[in-house]
Amino acid sequence: MIAKILEYLGLRPKKPLTKRSELVEFIHRNASFVSQVTLLTYIKARAGTQYPKLFENLEYLKSIEIARSHLYASCVADLAFYVINEHCLNDIQSKIIQFILSNLVDEVFSFAKDDENIIKEVDEMKKQCEEQLKVLKSDSIDHKSFKMSSDTFLRWAPMAEEFKVEDEEIMRNSIHFRWIEVRREVRERIRPSLIFN
Repeated sequence: MIAKILEYLGLRPKKPLTKRSELVEFIHRNASFVSQVTLLTYIKARAGTQYPKLFENLEYLKSIEIARSHLYASCVADLAFYVINEHCLNDIQSKIIQFILSNLVDEVFSFAKDDENIIKEVDEMKKQCEEQLKVLKSDSIDHKSFKMSSDTFLRWAPMAEEFKVEDEEIMRNSIHFRWIEVRREVRERIRPSLIFN
């Protein structure tokens, strides 16, 4: 327990990601964190003092959950694509990359289903994530920019369209900044040769 607290505070290095199950949990936890914190922080900032009242409105709560589901799926797609393409290509035969990505996404959503009772419609989200992975692969989008998740955030955030037009740069930067620490942690912790051999 003390070791986990020290790791969380940054006083002790986190253990390397050496198993597939550790990578799956890492992707799920970070996609969940980035999607939830980014979305709620933006809503809170934009709503100002009216923020508490929003959570009394059941329709608005439903729209937040829908937005978070879409954003979570995009975050999983972006992070899985980044991990495989930036850190694991030397340890995976190029022919089976799509297969590994698809399996990784399956495992992340299975883990999410067991871990979080707030995530509904997991199968639909998984389908959306797999479609986004195909787009990332075919369009050769610069995955370092995590564009899929920022596009989804901009599209699904439950806020008036005129606000989103005004806030586009702020919204994109807010999610991009959340990915910086995640990418740094992947670089330090991942051991692809142990995960994929």
